[in-house]
Amino acid sequence: MAKKVPSKHPGMEMLTKKERSSLAKRAVAGKDIGKKGKQFSKIAASAAEQYGSEEAGARVAAAAMMKARAARKK
Repeated sequence: MAKKVPSKHPGMEMLTKKERSSLAKRAVAGKDIGKKGKQFSKIAASAAEQYGSEEAGARVAAAAMMKARAARKK
């Protein structure tokens, strides 16, 4: 049985290929990709404490935002 390797981009596998492509193009162009949400800064701050840097905290919060975006799609 093959071992499932966790995705480097959690939440992104829940979106269709077309949605992922569109989202990536908007992000590269510097356009708005959606609201960060009320809890973004709180998640980023707590993750920054846990992982040791502000940048890592922002990555964790962004992953949570992508998961929430995919969940809203359902």
